[in-house]
Amino acid sequence: MSHPALALLHTQRDAWNRGDLDGYLAACAPDVVYLTARGPVFGREALGATLAAAYPDRAAMGTLALEILRVDGDATEARVVLRWSVTRAAAPVGGFALVVLRAVEGRWEMTHDATLG
Repeated sequence: MSHPALALLHTQRDAWNRGDLDGYLAACAPDVVYLTARGPVFGREALGATLAAAYPDRAAMGTLALEILRVDGDATEARVVLRWSVTRAAAPVGGFALVVLRAVEGRWEMTHDATLG
């Protein structure tokens, strides 16, 4: 599967794996919507706080892996279904996600992330 927006997900994964939460968040739209079983999170700043609480240090962040299962979209938007996993010394975590990416002024950004797991 290929789509130009997938490079954004790889950039996010690489930032995560460096322990660079700010780099991970830089790929998110300012008004990103992040949805989990615990409820919605609105905005990049709130998402940063949520992720920092769940993954307070580099060891907790572990190593993120992504498996792209499906990509639909066009030159301005992509909808991606993926499997994600975080391997770490503590219990590994993982699940599935549906993310929406859009092209804005020549670059891609994540606008929605519905994560299960």
